[in-house]
Amino acid sequence: MFQIKTPSRVHMSLIDMNGGLGRLDGSVGLALDDGGISLRAKKSDEILVTERSETGEISPASPSFASQISKIAKTLLPENEGIELEFLSPVRSHVGLGSGTQISLSTASAVNHLYGLNQSVRELAQITRRGGTSGIGVLAFENGGFIVDCGHKAVEKNGFLPSSQSSAPPANLLLRLDFPDWDVVIAIPPKVGISGEDEKQFFQKFCPVPAVDVREVSHIILMQMIPSIIEKDIEGLGNAVNSLQKIGFKKHEVDTQPDDVKSTVDLMLKNGLHGAGISSFGPAVYGFSENRKQSEELKSILLEKMPVGSEIIITKANNSGAEYRV
Repeated sequence: MFQIKTPSRVHMSLIDMNGGLGRLDGSVGLALDDGGISLRAKKSDEILVTERSETGEISPASPSFASQISKIAKTLLPENEGIELEFLSPVRSHVGLGSGTQISLSTASAVNHLYGLNQSVRELAQITRRGGTSGIGVLAFENGGFIVDCGHKAVEKNGFLPSSQSSAPPANLLLRLDFPDWDVVIAIPPKVGISGEDEKQFFQKFCPVPAVDVREVSHIILMQMIPSIIEKDIEGLGNAVNSLQKIGFKKHEVDTQPDDVKSTVDLMLKNGLHGAGISSFGPAVYGFSENRKQSEELKSILLEKMPVGSEIIITKANNSGAEYRV
């Protein structure tokens, strides 16, 4: 028997979607304790995928999800071997918390451990084709924390593409910091972020971004965001997050959001959170608080004013990565 609990992540921004220095991408983001994947697995003669409901009932996964998981497992399973995979937590697909990478890596890790394949996280990511644009999800899985990745050499990629369309190797780590013990409030309106072919077309439409925007994004990250985390300055971090929403590739991501998402950003800022940013393509919105009472009060306000079906998660940063139990 093998069990794994993965962090989720907020993706704060891509850095260089211009490529003028011969590199593309680069990302900044944060691993989170809650909102990830919890999975239990054991060897089997076939591939079986089940899900546990909120009431604790175990049932076969939907055909589309089971097919997705089976495809991942088959990339690693030895010939004529199988695996039984039981997903113990809800899977929040296409909401901006990195579920695609966590599903792929948790499934691949289960096969890897049960069958003694001795593959590294980076090797598993490359096999399952994750991290080809942003490395935040892979690096969050590996070690958690606040993360900045190196991006990719332009020769490694066929232009500006989302991770789901890229065959580039996972981006390398540039910087990792333990994140302070602040609350991270996640608000998820009942919308779905763009993915697949729509995401590819979005990249092609808005890239390359002007080099001056890349310089401004880099300046904010290097001289405001990173020092604020090192110095435990939550106000400075919030200001950096707010600034990133207005510049570069992230501005285009923000501009395409529906009104429910934009109004959630406004609600978070008006009710005292330090910063409010859209994670990846949304709809998840994140912000920071150093006061649990404030976080709980904000949760009540958000649930009252956001659309029916919205979800609010109050969590902390994950500074350790995925947890394994054998």
